Amino acid sequence: MELKRPILLQGAMEVEINYFKEAITDLEKIEIYGYEFFRGNFEGYPIIISKTKVGLIEASISTFIAITNFNPILVINQGTAGACSKSLHIGDIVIGDKCININSYITKPRKEKQGSVSLDWELLTFKDGKDELIELNSDEELRNIAIKCSNSYNVGKVICGTIGSGDVWDNEIDRIKWFNEKYMVLCEDMETTSTYSVCNKLNIPTIGIRVISDNEITNEKYDKNIAIESQKYVMEIVKELIRRDV
Repeated sequence: MELKRPILLQGAMEVEINYFKEAITDLEKIEIYGYEFFRGNFEGYPIIISKTKVGLIEASISTFIAITNFNPILVINQGTAGACSKSLHIGDIVIGDKCININSYITKPRKEKQGSVSLDWELLTFKDGKDELIELNSDEELRNIAIKCSNSYNVGKVICGTIGSGDVWDNEIDRIKWFNEKYMVLCEDMETTSTYSVCNKLNIPTIGIRVISDNEITNEKYDKNIAIESQKYVMEIVKELIRRDV
């Protein structure tokens, strides 16, 4: 009998994968080059859980290791994120229609002792040839399934939009609002753009799901425990995928 290709579920921190580990059966821990993976089953379907670690480079390495070792049929990257819009609150969900790298930018020329003005910077994707801001896309079918499953989520609202990723924890409200107003970024994290980049290059369908854990604009302080809500929501997506036989 042909073995089914597993669904790969990602979270950067332990709190972002704990619920997954409790939900799947026959849990087996596998460590590859210092990265932790957990193999098991959910409703008879094979699942791989990946603890990517925090940050763009860590998520890139972990995603590549997972794809080359486990051959997943699709990848769902999820976890917590800080809001970049005053309309988002702790417990709301952002489905990553698109993702951009908010760590990739060009600064404006300034002479010595003129200081630095981050709101004058431009986001840019550097590549061989013409430099431009590249938006990475999620898989359309996965996005539609995620939207359908939003009917089951009652902790907050669910919206589709752009996720920004970078190795930075922004606390400057003007800069946070700048991401939203200039680039329409709804929230920021430290991993999604890495998963999108690797999966797009290797032709693996992927989507990012982020639950809002804090909002500096509205003075809502970081709550890491809200991470369980993203995992619960993702498991509803997994149920739907299994129902459709992926």
